[in-house]
Amino acid sequence: MVYKRYMSRFLLPLAAVLLLFSSCTGLQESTASASYPIREKQEKPAPSGEADSAADQKGVAVKPELPATAEDEKKPESAPDPLAAYLDRMDIKRQIGQLFLVEVRHPETGQLITRMNEAFREWAADLQPGGYILFADNLRNPQQTRELIADLQSLTTIPPFIALDEEGGVVSRLTAVPAMGGIPVPSARVIGASGYTAKAREAARTIAKQLKDLGFSVNFAPVADIHIPGTGGTMGERSYGTEAQLVSRMACAFSKTLEDEGILSVAKHFPGHGAAYGDSHTEKTVLDASREILTRREMLPFSALIKQGIGGIMTGHIIVPSLDNSGKPASLSGIISRNLLRDEMDYNGLVFTDSLRMGGVTAFYNAVELPLLAFEAGADILLMPVAALESRQRLLEALETGRIPQQRLRESLNRIALAKRKFLSPDDITPSP
Repeated sequence: MVYKRYMSRFLLPLAAVLLLFSSCTGLQESTASASYPIREKQEKPAPSGEADSAADQKGVAVKPELPATAEDEKKPESAPDPLAAYLDRMDIKRQIGQLFLVEVRHPETGQLITRMNEAFREWAADLQPGGYILFADNLRNPQQTRELIADLQSLTTIPPFIALDEEGGVVSRLTAVPAMGGIPVPSARVIGASGYTAKAREAARTIAKQLKDLGFSVNFAPVADIHIPGTGGTMGERSYGTEAQLVSRMACAFSKTLEDEGILSVAKHFPGHGAAYGDSHTEKTVLDASREILTRREMLPFSALIKQGIGGIMTGHIIVPSLDNSGKPASLSGIISRNLLRDEMDYNGLVFTDSLRMGGVTAFYNAVELPLLAFEAGADILLMPVAALESRQRLLEALETGRIPQQRLRESLNRIALAKRKFLSPDDITPSP
């Protein structure tokens, strides 16, 4: 018993420290030999009495056993996260609302709004969404943006994520509106061509400071797709380059800096959009590559980001026959979003869908059903549904009939609670009465 307590007290923390320092910024392995992290089999513990000699053979210094104390015996288990506990007690409709990250549009005209109005206020009060995404047409100037975000934060009992796409280069909502005074940063292609991860960190830091100042908490960046010349890929200057190792280093540097500055980073578009034929914004998009190639090329940056501990990954509307021959895109495929990303690659953060308004899925599926299909596949955050209130009803029916287990909803709510606890400001994370 004492020996087991010793193992728990010293060796498990040691393992955590070693894992922490195995970050992807120091990737050294060759592209040919790299692969996504499959859960490895654990070595059987040495029989009692052989542990010391086994440790000595591996060059590990073994400390003497420490006696148990009364304090150890009475040490209580850690209390559950209060935000997660609150979510677990909420009405099921409000729980489902946490899965939606919606646009800020007038519910009747469909126009993006820059100031709160009663129609949107009533719509959001009903849905209680988990977050909002803003676009350039929602922004006028810094003061107006802060006021709009403050109004959005007041509409829900659980503090919402406030998100946008701020990659730098051609995808920049802040610099698209001159009055916002956004600070331009180079495109991913320019940063990657420099070869210096310091450039990626500098760009991320510049973006993060602006976002924090305005009230944002989520950035849909970096692009972890590899640009593959001679293919149908559409990433262009949004990609850090053509080499998997380079893209891995740059994406990791950018993501880590964003999150160190307090912004949840969401890498996109898993399992990789770079060599896909078609533009998923408007049409069917297919990535035709073997699993072996995908493992050492497209998926390598995502593997590195997972090892680093990234908070969010966005699944693309990309059909990948070598991974799932059903014809479902990754965003709607349980084989890809759950079995591969969650189980095989051991990813524990939030899974975001790409926009559920995009033609790559709405042309082939009922738009109202899309959030249900994506949630069934393993998504936690359903981005930009076409008809959120109607889609909420589909999810409610699936949960009430047992099509989706209640435990599945709790798993997503727990992940959402952890992310909000980490990336929202301390003053925001307490639920409103």
